[in-house]
Amino acid sequence: MAPLWQRLLRVVLWLSLGVILGIASGLLLGWVVWPIEFTEADPTVLEESYQQDYTVMIATAYSLDEDLNGARQRLSKLGKQDPNAWLLSVTVNHILNQSDETEIRYLVQLASDLGLYSPAMDPYLTDSATNGAVE
Repeated sequence: MAPLWQRLLRVVLWLSLGVILGIASGLLLGWVVWPIEFTEADPTVLEESYQQDYTVMIATAYSLDEDLNGARQRLSKLGKQDPNAWLLSVTVNHILNQSDETEIRYLVQLASDLGLYSPAMDPYLTDSATNGAVE
């Protein structure tokens, strides 16, 4: 019969092997065999930084299709109480953080066409875009 320390060592080794194999098989199953795939996720479940990215995407789409009602609907899907205030906040934050100028121009154009205004938007507005803007 083996000494006690050898039996304990054997038990610890088998338990360690079992834990390692369990973790490895769990990771393999969860990441490779059956990974979770999110499709058609509701924008309200996104983190705020991703909601800001989504807002930039809305402004970019608006710059291409000029569908103001569609942009309004997409903004409302973010679940914000005041989508216009959200858009203005994202626009001003992009301006103050000196983000990509093209994105800023898209955000400013959408905000302006929705009748929103902030003095920070002035450098990005054309003369025709300021008509009808709310101060």
